[in-house]
Amino acid sequence: MSDTRSVPELAAQIGADQKEMRRWMRERGWRHPIEKGQPWSLTGEQVAILTARFGETRSIHSPEHLETTEPTSPPFLSSEGMAGATPPDAMPLARLSVGELLDTYSQVLLELRARNLVRTNNAPVGDLAEYCAAMVYDGLLAPNSEKSYDLTSVEGRKVQVKVRLIRPGMASGAVFSPVRSFDFDTCAFIVIDNEAGRVIAAREWTPVEVREHGSYKKHTNGTVVTVAQVRSSKARGRDRTADFDAAWGAMLSQTR
Repeated sequence: MSDTRSVPELAAQIGADQKEMRRWMRERGWRHPIEKGQPWSLTGEQVAILTARFGETRSIHSPEHLETTEPTSPPFLSSEGMAGATPPDAMPLARLSVGELLDTYSQVLLELRARNLVRTNNAPVGDLAEYCAAMVYDGLLAPNSEKSYDLTSVEGRKVQVKVRLIRPGMASGAVFSPVRSFDFDTCAFIVIDNEAGRVIAAREWTPVEVREHGSYKKHTNGTVVTVAQVRSSKARGRDRTADFDAAWGAMLSQTR
């Protein structure tokens, strides 16, 4: 098989839904190693895996091992292997939805903070926001080494993601983390209500808008945008709140 075909080309060849293919790829942590404007050239192994998974006429003799290339989680310790380690009524984490896992994680962080062991209650909201954005843009996350953008959309746009979790009593001047590199096409600013578990504001800004309306902070060597600028009724940029809220809800309901 050729190792230079793109996802749309392969989808057309095997009669598959390219959007469903990209969703499956996201769920398995496939990264998008492309530069702006270039289609993603699948490797021979990736072509084989996708063909085996999505081909119109999958044979019972298809190499099923190709579908198990994603990382697997270690097995849970049994009560015999570690006496008393797992309460008999405890629910295995693998059965929980993403939302339930986050609730559990938040409760653990609260207790650690009460014991003065950690200083914040921050859950892994940044990584989750990037995954949510990949769902909205039908794209794939960038390699971890990439610092300028977080994902590439289905159209090939580079998207940087900024998220802020808000809680009751949070200062009105809350800001997103600084933008230090402008090698992106769109910056998605997302505001999440921690108690409701909902996206309450999401806006797309261009690099020009970030430079013009953000504030440069010398001590962080970056440009910051405030939560108020994104939540305001006169907020600039394209409003994507409904799209991000729907994707966030769908992500939180995911199970293995």
